[in-house]
Amino acid sequence: MPTGATAKPNDELGPRRSATMRGGFAEDQQGPFAWQDGRRLWILDGGSTDWVLAELLFEPRSCRYLEVRRSTYRWPREAAGALLGRSFAGGQRRAEDAARGLSEWITKLESTR
Repeated sequence: MPTGATAKPNDELGPRRSATMRGGFAEDQQGPFAWQDGRRLWILDGGSTDWVLAELLFEPRSCRYLEVRRSTYRWPREAAGALLGRSFAGGQRRAEDAARGLSEWITKLESTR
């Protein structure tokens, strides 16, 4: 961990470094996990105290996404489990795609530490 960075507890994903700010943006910020399932967009993002899973639905007439549901979880495994559980509604292939994407995102997140 770089000098001056502070660790925040973050369940299985381990401690999260405080980001170095430049121009108002965090240099090492990975960004949220986003997974597109047809017109549905799932976003998973961790904060300092909770994890949020949002479900958005694309509305072609207005050409925008509408928020369908937002859930907050204490632990990342709960949020990831909820995402994967909901992905099963689209069948095994979609669930496997979501799991693969989530795994890649976690790998990238781990590599920035």
